[in-house]
Amino acid sequence: MKLALLAAFIAAMSAVNTATSTEDVDAAWSDFKLKYGKEYRSLYQETVSKAIFAENFNTIVEHNKLYGQGLVTYSLTINKFADLSHEEFRNTFNGYKKRASDEGNVVVVDFVPDQKIEIPDEFDWRTRGAVTPVKEQGRCGSCWAFGAVRIFLIVQNLVDCTFEYGNDGCAGGNMNVAFEYVHNNDGIDSEEHYPYEGKNGTCRYEVSANVTSTKGYGNIATGNEEHLKAAIATVGPIAVGMDASAKVIIFYEKGVYYNSLCTNIEELLDHAVLAVGYGSENGVDYWIIKNSWGTDWGDDGYIKVARNQDNNCGVATAASYPLNY
Repeated sequence: MKLALLAAFIAAMSAVNTATSTEDVDAAWSDFKLKYGKEYRSLYQETVSKAIFAENFNTIVEHNKLYGQGLVTYSLTINKFADLSHEEFRNTFNGYKKRASDEGNVVVVDFVPDQKIEIPDEFDWRTRGAVTPVKEQGRCGSCWAFGAVRIFLIVQNLVDCTFEYGNDGCAGGNMNVAFEYVHNNDGIDSEEHYPYEGKNGTCRYEVSANVTSTKGYGNIATGNEEHLKAAIATVGPIAVGMDASAKVIIFYEKGVYYNSLCTNIEELLDHAVLAVGYGSENGVDYWIIKNSWGTDWGDDGYIKVARNQDNNCGVATAASYPLNY
């Protein structure tokens, strides 16, 4: 194992080119450790982490050259994840899982846009007070629970209590399963009563502390970006799955994220987020996506994902919302 990690270190350091010299990496590494309060158990662990950091640093520098030349529409930056390998990050933070089928005793409807309503070209629920602050899921693949959260649905209650419905807590899950659980239990606890812990725990839901419920959920037609746009404008923030498997998205800073390697096939989507709006930037259409990696990731915890480009990254593939009574 140590030999493999040493080999990875050598490979990472050899990848550092003249534009990202050893001195550049050393300075960035020192700044990174200071900014994020990074401490390591041993010199060996720090050496391995620095090797990973060097590789990520080089990726960011090379990408931002393309951004500066106008060849890509988004920039990257060093953040708190820069000492994690791509594999470790994906295994820890990405947890969307496709549900086998819509079933159970909840109401499931297919969203149909109201043709009498004119849909605006731009829309943002954040300006209307309908979006809660960005949270941080921590080292737990609970993105699906955060994706299910619109206003009052509480994350830890969902993480702990939906195993029997087919979700796997910190190992992943599905938003529609969460909606079904809330319906079957006549609600969900308040955050004050059931605070987020970022780990699997024993279900301790108490009906006396519930704050809201749902009668089921609505589905957006798979891959239909116009329907998703209409749903956001007329229904509210929409829970969506997306492909967040690319290494570069970990270090997203600003701009419109478009990745030609993204998939829009639901079985391959690996992250759950909340679509809270849409707009255009420099002629490029985008979705406003609320993530759950903290406010110090991306644009204060948000990312703009390309819209009207063949459903890039699958934002419109698996989109749904809870139905109010």
